[in-house]
Amino acid sequence: MFLAGGALWLCFALGFAVFLAMYLGGGAGLQFFGGPVSPGSVLLGLVHLVGLCTAILICFAIGVGLCARGIAGEKAIEGMSDAEITE
Repeated sequence: MFLAGGALWLCFALGFAVFLAMYLGGGAGLQFFGGPVSPGSVLLGLVHLVGLCTAILICFAIGVGLCARGIAGEKAIEGMSDAEITE
């Protein structure tokens, strides 16, 4: 179950990455304000870029954690002491 959940979170990260690539290819904020590049369009594009990169990193971290937990399983953790788990 952990492995399937991790795979889905990795797919979410991939989906955000594809959306980010399409957004950057489409002008990254220029479509909202007409005319030449304005400070508002640059700021909007930067906010979207930072937000999407954060979403990608969070989804990737959750997905890798769940996949690792699914691969290692409960048996690997049961044989360890509390000091070994926290290290």
